[in-house]
Amino acid sequence: MPIDDTWSEYVNERLGFAIRVPQSAFWYGGDCVWSEADGDHSYRPVWAELPIVIFEDIDRVYITAASTIQFTQPTQEPSGGGFRTFFAGCERITRTLETVRNREMGASGTWEIVVRNIASDADLEALIDDVYGEACSLGEVVETNTPGIFRVHVQGDGPPPPPPNCWVNYMYVFRYSPELGRAITWIAGQSTYFVSDPDTHEGYDYTMEESFRFLP
Repeated sequence: MPIDDTWSEYVNERLGFAIRVPQSAFWYGGDCVWSEADGDHSYRPVWAELPIVIFEDIDRVYITAASTIQFTQPTQEPSGGGFRTFFAGCERITRTLETVRNREMGASGTWEIVVRNIASDADLEALIDDVYGEACSLGEVVETNTPGIFRVHVQGDGPPPPPPNCWVNYMYVFRYSPELGRAITWIAGQSTYFVSDPDTHEGYDYTMEESFRFLP
């Protein structure tokens, strides 16, 4: 449901949550241009503003760009001490539930929001296993500034060396309501996903996260 020219509110009664989503955002690689700069002769990625779409799955939703580009007809030529790849073609691909579900055709920059009914710590552990991997475990569960809503911490096994099996070195959101018996989590990544200004790299991510609310 549109709120203004920038924002819409997404409400999912079945999964029991609501969140504000921008109607569009900028992605690097959202479009391509033909480049001949400095001897180049290839399509190259550029920033582009794209509509945002939401795909609903059984226990999760995906928030992402409506499309992506795919470079085609690659060739390699010697460059310096190695090789450089050139692309003679560039195609726009419309994203679908199937492509984002399987992470096909560059489905990075996607928030995969997973929702589960929770009756015990074992259920929280199962959700962590699913989203973050079985090597990760349940950490602290701390009440937020909103009474009755808790922030769940995912416990990793530290940075390398030795190689960790669960190294959570990215931002994530994990909220839990014992009263509603429901938890929601998503990996927010290491940088802004939904960019509002490509010059400053400012984005919508924080406002989206802060707008999240459980539905009774």
